[in-house]
This record gives sequence, C-alpha cells and structure tokens, in this order.
Amino acid sequence: MRNGRLGSGRSGALLTLFAGVLWYGFWTALAFAVHAVARELEPRDLIAKALSGGLMIGLFYWQLSPVLSASLGASLDLRKLRVYPISDDRLFALEVLLRLTSGVEVFLILTGAGTGLARNTAAGGLGAAPRIALALAVFVALNLALGAGVRSLIERVLARKRVREAAAFLIAMIAVLPQFLLSTGVTSRQTFTHLLDFSTGGWWPWALAARVAMSDRGGPALVALLAWTGAAYAFGRWLFLLNLRLDLQPQATSPPSVAAGFVDRFFRLPSLLLPDPEAAIVEKELRTLSRTPRFRLVFLMGFTFGLLVWLPPAFRRDGSSFVQRNLPVFVSVYALLLLGQATYWNAFGFDRSAAQGWICWPVPAGKTILAKNLAAGAFVLLEMIAVMLACIAVQGQISFAKIAEAFVVTPIVALYLFSVGNLSSVHFPRAMNPERMGQSPGRSQGLLLLLFPLMLFPVLLAYGARHVLESEAAFAGLLAFAGVLGGVVYWIAMDSAVETFERRREAIISELSRGDGPIAPG
Repeated sequence: MRNGRLGSGRSGALLTLFAGVLWYGFWTALAFAVHAVARELEPRDLIAKALSGGLMIGLFYWQLSPVLSASLGASLDLRKLRVYPISDDRLFALEVLLRLTSGVEVFLILTGAGTGLARNTAAGGLGAAPRIALALAVFVALNLALGAGVRSLIERVLARKRVREAAAFLIAMIAVLPQFLLSTGVTSRQTFTHLLDFSTGGWWPWALAARVAMSDRGGPALVALLAWTGAAYAFGRWLFLLNLRLDLQPQATSPPSVAAGFVDRFFRLPSLLLPDPEAAIVEKELRTLSRTPRFRLVFLMGFTFGLLVWLPPAFRRDGSSFVQRNLPVFVSVYALLLLGQATYWNAFGFDRSAAQGWICWPVPAGKTILAKNLAAGAFVLLEMIAVMLACIAVQGQISFAKIAEAFVVTPIVALYLFSVGNLSSVHFPRAMNPERMGQSPGRSQGLLLLLFPLMLFPVLLAYGARHVLESEAAFAGLLAFAGVLGGVVYWIAMDSAVETFERRREAIISELSRGDGPIAPG
C-alpha cells in the first residue's frame, strides 16, 4: 500500500500527507472533544443513553460512509491472490483487518469515548476500564466482520452491468436525504431524537455494547453481543467466500440497440465542427466516457445529488437566501467539480497504458490535451442543461437572467479548473479503472484542496462587487475580466502542460501503466 500510493514521487507523497493530516487531524480533534464530554458527563443513565446512541451512529457510519464517499477502502484483489497457496480463512482474516481503512474515524472517536469514560467516576472510573475496553473491542470486531460482508455484498451488486450505476447512485442519494428532510421541514429534529431514544432499548448490538460498558452485571449482554459478532463473522465470511469462488468480473457489453444510430450521429458531430486530429480525439473521448460506468455515475449525480446538496441552504420561503437566488450557478459549479474526477482532472487516467499512443502517433501534445478539454466541455454543457431543467422542476420558475448567468459563470470557472486539471494530468497522472465506482482521485485531491479557493477568487470578486456596490455593470465588468484572465491562465497552463508532457512522457506512461498490487486502494 505504501509503495502503490507514495512511491511515485516526493511531491505526491507530500500532497497525500497534507490531505491526510487535515482529514484525520479533524477527527482526532473531535475525538479529544468526545473524550472531554465523556469524562464530565453524568448521571449514569444519561451516560448509557449517550453511549448507546453514539455507538449506533458509529456502526452506521462505519458501514455506510465508505460507500457514500465513493471509496470502499482498501481490499484484496482476489484474482491476483488465487495463484498463491493461501488458505481462504487467512485471506478473509486479511480482508477483515483491511476494513480498518474504512473506519479509522470511528476508531478514533471510540478511543476518545473509552478513555473519557475510564476517567469518569459516574461511569465507574478506572475500575471500569477493563469492562469498557472489552465492550468497545468486541464492538470494533463486529464492525470489522460486518464491514467485510457489506463490502462483498456491494461488490456483487456492482459487478452487474447497469445495476452498479443505479446502486451507487441510490446510496449516494440516501447520504444527503437526512439533511434534506431536516432543512425542508419534512422531518423534524424530534424524529431523530426519538431514534436515539430507540437506540437504548432492545437487543441491538450498540445497546448491548453500552450495557456491557456501563453495568457490572453485563454478562447476558456480553453473550448476546458476542452472538451478534459471530453472526456478523458468518455473514462476512459467507459472502467473501462466495465472491472468491465466483471470481467476479464485469459483464460483457451488450450488442448495440436500434437507438444507437441517433447516438452515433451525435458522436460524429465533432467532425462537422472541428478539423482532424482534434475531431477524431473528441469523438473518441465522447464515445469512451459515455460507455464508462464511473463517468455515467458522476454525470448523473451532477444534476441530482448536486441539487439535493444545495437545496437545504436554498430552501427559504422569504427568498432572501443567496444560495436560493443563485441556485443554478451553485449546482452547475458543483456538477463541474464532480465531472473533474473522471475527465479534465486526470485526462489520461482512463487511457492507462494506451496513453503511449499519444506519443507514438504524430499528434502534437497540445492538440491532444485541447481535444480532451473540448470533450469534457461538451459534457459540461450537457450537464448544465440538465441542471437547468432540474432547477426549473424544483423551483417552478427561474428567470432567464439567472439561467444566462449560470451559462456564463460556469464556463469561466471551467477555464480555471481545466487549467489546473491539465497541469495535474501531466504532473500527477494516475491510472483509473473505468469499472470501479469507489476509486478516489488520489494525490490530485490534495492539489484541488489547495488551489480551489484561488481558482474561484476572480468570480467571487465579481459577486462581491455586485453585493457591495449594488451594480450589475460592476458585476458584468469584473466577470468579463475574470473570463479574460481565465483565458490567459488557460493559455499559460497549456504551454506548461505541453512542455511537461514532452519532458516526462516516459514517466507518465510508466505511471499510467502501473497496475494495482494484491491490495487495491479504495
């Protein structure tokens, strides 16, 4: 895992380390906060209720968050391990241990809660530390075994053609549903309070773990918790071995349908508007991306998931919300960011080892990168049209000025994103599996985190001027300036990307040809 993620350069390692420190630093700070609360919380009944509810949330986060974040965590590539004389039980044990990679956040919080309770006299103090540690250790083991089964189940679902996109999309929509229901008033906060009250009753594993931690007479609860853990182990092992025997592979592409004629004519449009080789490359990109499950998923999520993300802050009846007034712009820019994962941010990712063709063929690197940007821009345009239709369906009526504003602002933002994406594609290339739904952007994610505020600054300056000066002329002038500046930045970045591509072509091909080892990153 270390060689696969950090072995391609010191700069990539530093970016990965920076993003990791920010993310896990936040969760470590939250774990310290939980420790402080658990140390002072009283009385004992309130401690038991809070612990049971927290464990319930932790279990669902551990099992669902990897899927909702489109990263299933590290796992064994079974097809590469079948040739070795390793028993099935040991393979499953390794898979269970790798589930820690998808639940480090919960593990940190449990550590903070456990140490805090051990210092709380109302919870038993240091004398209760072994009991608390035992309850949390069994709860972690249950999550690890259950996580292996959940991941195997998801792999079986995602191995089916068409079903994988629908399943991943449905799970992603579920992720934002609670926030949407709360913000729109469909579900009140009392509903979630009742849900936490429900967590303290019955024989659920989180309630049992809380009883073991808080009671000197938790023998029956411990036996029941161990039974839950055994059931999770059996569930995970059964699905893991089933996948191991079936050796899951993506299904073959079905023959083209009668409706493929219209789609084929759409793909040939670039030949009417552009000269070769740009037209041929754009057509190739349009055809490739439209057949890629991962791209289809992010395209669909742009105007659906993106809309649900921005609806809660925009759902104000007084109409004074800035997000509500500019909802098409917010959703369009968000969809633009989502598309970057599978297009401009790592332009050669889906080419993988076939990217050597861009060196062997007599096609200038600048035309290749430009054509890939044009193909991504075509999908951005289609995404914006879908976003406008979705916003009209939700808000009922949107002024033509706001629609026109979205169609102006989003391409300007795209100039800056494409500029940095071209540099990222040649400095941090990474092979991407088009069939995998849970594959994170890698080192470029850290670069985006650093540069995204800077890329948005010219457009944000225009909106700030309109708000402060209350002048549409100032807004239009600064927006035009942002567009011109974006064109200059794109031109400079393109020259730099072409120069880097020519200088690092062997390293780029080597990196894109790199295959996953027996442990595949999520």
